[in-house]
Amino acid sequence: MIWFNPRHPQTMQAAVILGYISGVFGLLRSSALGGPLAPIMLLAALGALGGAFGVANNKRVGWLALAAASVVVALFFLGLVVWATQQGVNRAMQSLINTVFPVALVAAVLHRQTREYMKAWFD
Repeated sequence: MIWFNPRHPQTMQAAVILGYISGVFGLLRSSALGGPLAPIMLLAALGALGGAFGVANNKRVGWLALAAASVVVALFFLGLVVWATQQGVNRAMQSLINTVFPVALVAAVLHRQTREYMKAWFD
């Protein structure tokens, strides 16, 4: 069991690192968020952490968990961008900047090179 696999393609390594970062910040966000979205964000954070660990250990279920969690987090942040556009330009720009890393995680997880490697080598 390893936390990071340096033999993976670069996009997959980026997905693992961003998955860990997204999971840690997701745990912090879910504890501060409250309301009906807190359990969803908590599950997404745990999915990102577990998925990143699974991808590092060549597990197909880890890739699926990381992909699902990253899409949920990206949709959450895109929803915040839509909400923030009604609040003014400054809030919209801040939300847009906050959306960069979740979208980058989705791009790294769903990248063609990552999917091909996963199909060939994962259990």
